[in-house]
Amino acid sequence: IGSFSHQCVCARTGAMAGPRIPTDVKPNQFVEANGYAREVVERTFRFSPKNLGKFAIFGIAVPALIYKGCVQEFHVADSKYGRPAKKFAMDGN
Repeated sequence: IGSFSHQCVCARTGAMAGPRIPTDVKPNQFVEANGYAREVVERTFRFSPKNLGKFAIFGIAVPALIYKGCVQEFHVADSKYGRPAKKFAMDGN
C-alpha cells in the first residue's frame, strides 16, 4: 500500500517522469523555406526543355538501365546454375 501511494504522489508531481521536452523550439529558416517550396511546387513549376531532358534521363533512361542490369544478372545466374533463360519485357534475347 505504501508503494502505491508513493506512485500516485510521484505521478501527480511528475517527479519520476522522463526528461522534459522543450516547447520553445526555434524554427530553422532553411527547413521552413524548403518545406514551403515543396508544398507549392505545383504552382511554381514551369515546363521547359531543360525539365523535359531531366525527366527523360531520370524518369526513363535510369530506370531502364537499372532494369536491363537486373535482367542481365538474372541471365548470368540462370546460365551459372544450368537453368533455361527466362523471358523478360525489353529483354532482347
